[in-house]
Amino acid sequence: MAAETLTQVLAELKEKLRPEQISAQITDRLACARGTCPYEFKWLEQGPYPCLPDLVVWPESTADVAAVVKAAVRHRVPVIPYGGGSGIVGGTVPEHGGIVLDLKRLTSLSVNDTNLTVTAGAGYNGQHLEDELNRRGYTLGHFPQSIHSATVGGWVAPMAIGTFSTKYGKIDDMLVGLEVVLPTGEVLRTPEAPKESTGPDLKHLFLGSEGAFGVITQATFRIWPRPEAREWEGYTFPTTGAGLTAVRKILRTGLYPALVRLYDPDEAAARIAALGYERGYALLILAFEGRRDLVALERRVADELCRAEGGLPKGPEPGRHWFASRLSTQHLVETNYLPGGAADAIEVSAPWDKLEGVWRAMRRALEPLAQEVHCHFSHFYHTGGSVYVLFYARTGGDARQGEEHYRRCVRAAVEASLAAGGTISHHHGVGRVKAPWMPAEHGVGFEVMRKIKAALDPADIMNPGVLGLGGKAPC
Repeated sequence: MAAETLTQVLAELKEKLRPEQISAQITDRLACARGTCPYEFKWLEQGPYPCLPDLVVWPESTADVAAVVKAAVRHRVPVIPYGGGSGIVGGTVPEHGGIVLDLKRLTSLSVNDTNLTVTAGAGYNGQHLEDELNRRGYTLGHFPQSIHSATVGGWVAPMAIGTFSTKYGKIDDMLVGLEVVLPTGEVLRTPEAPKESTGPDLKHLFLGSEGAFGVITQATFRIWPRPEAREWEGYTFPTTGAGLTAVRKILRTGLYPALVRLYDPDEAAARIAALGYERGYALLILAFEGRRDLVALERRVADELCRAEGGLPKGPEPGRHWFASRLSTQHLVETNYLPGGAADAIEVSAPWDKLEGVWRAMRRALEPLAQEVHCHFSHFYHTGGSVYVLFYARTGGDARQGEEHYRRCVRAAVEASLAAGGTISHHHGVGRVKAPWMPAEHGVGFEVMRKIKAALDPADIMNPGVLGLGGKAPC
């Protein structure tokens, strides 16, 4: 941002906000300039950090957000919404400078016991939200690995998902209504009726938009009574394909366990070895929760279907072992902190008839590039599922070589998925890491997105470059 523009923007913001809501300090700018994308680790190692915002602003209300956006559009200054910084695809990198809107002070909360909904500010921390709902006897059912750091807005913006999605749904299934500050500074509030037939459902325009179409300031979700029982069961299968068939047949009956995770034999080996089981088998972990009598029935039906596909029951220990370590990213972080290290989780989705092929293609693409490749399937639907591939590579080079190798691995995995009939992302979003493949995935649909972006944000101030939309000269 030019010095003169910065001076003018600061003067306007100081008329609307308190001094402590605005900072141009390097420490604040650096703290809000990164998420947890592997190449952001490398940038910190290499120094100096290449992409910094000019200002950080902490709005405390929707009106504050609107005031900032209005000032930004007058001066054509980029605005980057920022939550907990847990995104791993570079979605909040301020590659054009501008203003980072740190939304963590937007923490309003209300629960409607009659409608079974919760309305929370975009900055509300995920674990804090679940804790508050639990205190009132409810659950959202949304448990991403980043729950301790992610925020409500950071869930909606990339269309996130939690580990218990097979029962409770994705964040887009849970979403009832949104409040969004548009690039003009106007405030849009979508209706919260359970069903409408009044034109396109506008809340879906902002789901997955990653800040390109506006700033999400508040969201309303459906909630559930807190379950009275949870039970675990593990099964080993002779092949990954047999495990997938068992899962498909479970869902075909109309049974949707809270957790369904299938590990291929290579990733299962470490988990099975820790429990003293034999190697060379795929491992399926199921969790059932809800009313105690229904949980027992669901477990019995699933057991019959798993055994019919060659599944050997292993009891609750695999599930309990997974649950105890479910939030750990230690191996990923340690690998990325090596100067030449590169590690990440690439998640895609595919229909049932292509799911196994996508898994094989991604594993084949990454094995020549990484010392370790782990694969599992962790979210399932009536029509298909997700493939989750983790790679751990150690090049022995410096941070720049580590970043280059990381991008090489992502390219190999994403292009293998596309070629085999999969997507480029399932729930982490696109950010800037996967943006180059948006035209390949969407075809004419990507041009539709570009036209929507141009119509809503003609000044191109909203997170320019994310999703491959807007942005001309990054840092």
